[in-house]
Amino acid sequence: MRKFTKTMAAVLSLTMTLTMVTPVFAEGETNITPAQTTEVVTPTPTPAQPPKNGLFVNESKTYCYKNGKLVKNKYGYKVKKKYYRIDKKGVATLVSTAEGLAGARLDKCGGDLKKAFKWSSTKIKYWGSVGKPKKGQNQVEYYATYGFKNGKGDCYVMAATFCMMAKVKGYKNVKMVKGTVPQANGKNGAHGWCEIKIGKTVYAYDPNFAYTYRNSNVKHHSGYKFTYKMLGKGFGLYKYNLKKVKRISC
Repeated sequence: MRKFTKTMAAVLSLTMTLTMVTPVFAEGETNITPAQTTEVVTPTPTPAQPPKNGLFVNESKTYCYKNGKLVKNKYGYKVKKKYYRIDKKGVATLVSTAEGLAGARLDKCGGDLKKAFKWSSTKIKYWGSVGKPKKGQNQVEYYATYGFKNGKGDCYVMAATFCMMAKVKGYKNVKMVKGTVPQANGKNGAHGWCEIKIGKTVYAYDPNFAYTYRNSNVKHHSGYKFTYKMLGKGFGLYKYNLKKVKRISC
């Protein structure tokens, strides 16, 4: 009986010990050991590299590369079928075809407006079958594009190519003028030229006049940068009919 009592006491003691150290879980819970957490490190992406040739966009700005070098300071630069103006820092801005063609030609003229005038008055061969712009189309851009692409055209084309190069050069107030001038037969004939307002003065530029009289022995003005106050005062200029003219902005 004593042995049994001692045995029972030992069992009871062990039972109490297990009861004290075993945690009590609510119904439906289990004893789950928390999993070890592992920190996930996201690798830093490699910055995009500019192409050897073509456009590259970085921080919302467009750049152009040629042969691995950044293109800078271009009035007009063609990439595929589009034209861009590129500043001194290499930032490229999309421009119209007429502006791009004018810019590319102005680059070849070294950015010199007088050389641009000479190009419009000597390199555009006179051609009367130019056609007309569509309704709503900018007339200056139409005639300028025709001249730059074909290398020929009438007085409107010569004036428009110069006007567009002046605009690309940075002149703010540039207009192509459509009017008339007296002809040898006594009648007025349609004519086109260009005006640039510099400060408070309006200067006229007439590439077609220069083209017509370039090989003449008659005393005449160059057609480059004159004022209307000079008309009829022995400078050898057309007698422009200024009462009925149409001025078209680039």
